[in-house]
Amino acid sequence: MIAEQQRPGHKHKNSLLASPFEQVANSESTQTSEGESVALISPAAQSSQRPSMRRMSGKALFAEPNKPQVTPAVSLYSQGGDNSTAFAEAVFILQQNRVSVTLTSSGLQLTRLGCTFPCFGTRHIPLAVSYDDILSASHLQNTSWIWTTFCSGQTHQLFIHTFKRSRRRRCLWRPQQLILGSSSADVVEEWAMRINSAIRQSSHRPRDLLVLLNPFGGTRKAKEVWRDIAMPVFNLAGVRCMNIETERAWHARQLVSELTLHEMNSYDGIVAVGGDGLFQEIMNGLLDLRAQGGDMAAAAACMRLGHIPAGSTDAVAYSINGTRSQLTAALHIALGDRMPLDVLRVDTEDMQHRFAVCVASYGYMGDLMKDSEKLRWMGPARYNIQGAITLFRGRAYTAHVSWLPAPLPGRARSVCGANCTVCGSGDPNHTHTSTAFNQPSQKSLEAGSWQHVEGDFKSVMAIVTPCRSDQSALGLSPYGHLSDGRIQMVLVHKCSVLQYLRFLAAIPRGGVEPGQFSYVEALDVTAMRVEPVGKESSWNVDGELLENNHVTCQVHKGLVEIFARGVEL
Repeated sequence: MIAEQQRPGHKHKNSLLASPFEQVANSESTQTSEGESVALISPAAQSSQRPSMRRMSGKALFAEPNKPQVTPAVSLYSQGGDNSTAFAEAVFILQQNRVSVTLTSSGLQLTRLGCTFPCFGTRHIPLAVSYDDILSASHLQNTSWIWTTFCSGQTHQLFIHTFKRSRRRRCLWRPQQLILGSSSADVVEEWAMRINSAIRQSSHRPRDLLVLLNPFGGTRKAKEVWRDIAMPVFNLAGVRCMNIETERAWHARQLVSELTLHEMNSYDGIVAVGGDGLFQEIMNGLLDLRAQGGDMAAAAACMRLGHIPAGSTDAVAYSINGTRSQLTAALHIALGDRMPLDVLRVDTEDMQHRFAVCVASYGYMGDLMKDSEKLRWMGPARYNIQGAITLFRGRAYTAHVSWLPAPLPGRARSVCGANCTVCGSGDPNHTHTSTAFNQPSQKSLEAGSWQHVEGDFKSVMAIVTPCRSDQSALGLSPYGHLSDGRIQMVLVHKCSVLQYLRFLAAIPRGGVEPGQFSYVEALDVTAMRVEPVGKESSWNVDGELLENNHVTCQVHKGLVEIFARGVEL
């Protein structure tokens, strides 16, 4: 059952509350954006199904043949004197194997004791499972005919809801259930209680989330992604969610910026289910609240942001997780991962501003975005078609470009990944109360050793983070970081169509690197200014167009925190 709750102060909201162990349906099979087939099956559904013997060979828990079944040995002991932590140890059946499982302060330790039914083979048994990787634990008594026939005595099951990493790509996660069989109901109930108690003690896991969905963006599948993939994960983790469907452009920014202090304190994070544009709106709305100062700014500074991809490009989710898998993104959020993220403030000459986290581009990418809007009905394919048209037009634009070089030493040639030493980890007591981001970039950058160049450019880019995508798995900036306080400024001088094609073709293979082409400059800066001369292109800021093309950009290190741990390489 999914209970509904209406919070005051908002319309079009449905609270999605569920027990940590309930599923939306008995069995929901979904497909992620990368084509992976995943199944989220509730324990109740498993007990009611009648699997075939082939399936049982991989999933079932078999008792030891020709031996009487007894309650597994259980011991409770402590270490460390008066301030000791309680541990437990028991013997279970896991994938036809007798395993000794020890409950420690950090998770579960598993030791294989022997195979009980060798004719069916054995899957890989993990040696340890950390609490940080467990959504929840549940238990039930399985009374189906196949279990009672072949698993005499081992009818009580302890379900550990966790995930496993893909062998080829560690950053790609898939759901996994470890099913521990026992003949004792008391044992499985006690262990489920202990595991869930340990998980609840974690302060970094979200309890309540505000979820905003854009049903019109990208492939228009945000509602299906939420219902079939993300919501079951949050239900398993016991996360209460309030979801709202946006109705128009910039609706998400308005909803977030109008939150009251009471509502802000009632949420642990805000999640975007949609494309990059929706994430940008939410972030801009959150920074609007921080600009108010006082208690509201403090509450907004502690708010983490999450992105479950359902758009055309999804560069934000790809950059922070290394994949567009919606399931992986939902798991990172439910597990409460945390890390800082750089934000680029873009100010225009007419005193408007916008924040971005991926890339701001003038010239080729601006023309492509502007001209592809009339082909939006084609979906993501419009970028390839319009990109070819824009390429063969071969336009270049005259501009005066200024920049502030990044301090020495320069950026190390290291790929940003999980536990990155450059970016650091998130702060549970994150109180980024600096108001520098609220000052116009032109004013805060009046002093400094500016450098200048004027010329004809095919493209000018300000890359904030690696900016990974399906088109460039390593990112536009392969050695860029999620939180290093630097911009990679890329200047592509006027060149032939063939030369620019070579530049574009090199991006999927390894991004943009200094010295790669004689007509391309790549510099580390902390701020930059672009002043068009004569005919103008358009600025494409994280997939959104600016109305004014005279801009000043400045990066703010680790300005917001996100539900992520970085790309697991």
